[in-house]
Amino acid sequence: MPSFPTRLFATSSRLGAELAAGHATHIPASNLPPVLYRRIAKHISQLRAAGETTQTVSIPNPFLLHHSTEKATYAARESYSWHKPQISPRRQKQLLQFYPAEELPVSALNPQSGKRSVVWEDGTIVTWAGKIKEKTQKVKQGPYAGRKIMFKGHQDERKRPQKLAERQERLDGMVKRIADWRKNKADEKVKGRPSLPF
Repeated sequence: MPSFPTRLFATSSRLGAELAAGHATHIPASNLPPVLYRRIAKHISQLRAAGETTQTVSIPNPFLLHHSTEKATYAARESYSWHKPQISPRRQKQLLQFYPAEELPVSALNPQSGKRSVVWEDGTIVTWAGKIKEKTQKVKQGPYAGRKIMFKGHQDERKRPQKLAERQERLDGMVKRIADWRKNKADEKVKGRPSLPF
C-alpha cells in the first residue's frame, strides 16, 4: 500500500509530479491496489505451476479492451471478438483517486506517456500488455443518406407538390380571371334590362 504522503500529493499537484520523477523505473508490487496485486499473484502462480521460470512476465492490462486469441470466421472473413476491460471504468476512476496515476496501468482515463513495469516479490518483472484503442470519429448520416426513401408517407404529403403547383398556376392567372368575371357580370346586367323604355 502507498504511504499517506504519496496518496496526498496526487498527479495533479506539483509535488506529486516531483515524487513521480523521483520514483524508480519499476513499481514495487506492494504499492499496487489489492485488485491488481491479486491478479498478478494468480498469473504468476499459474506460470510457476506450469513449470515456467521466466523472469519477465506480460499480463493483459485489466483496464483495456482485449481481443480473443482465437479467430472467428464471419461473412467469409476472419475477425476477432473483443472483450471488455476486466476492471470497469467506474472502478478505474476510484483507483485513480486513491493511488498515484503513474503506479496504475495505462488506460483511457489514465493515458500515460511512459509505461512502468512492476517488480514482484521474487524479482520477476511484470509488464502490462495492451494498447489504448483509439476512437474513430464517424460522420453522422441520416437513415436515408444516399438511399431512396422507402415509405410512401401520408396522402396529403404525396399530393402536396401537385397541389402547390396548381395553386401557383391559378394565382398567376388571377388578374385575367377577375377581369373576365367582371366583364361577364356587366354583360349579364345589360342583357337583363327591359327593351321598353317604361
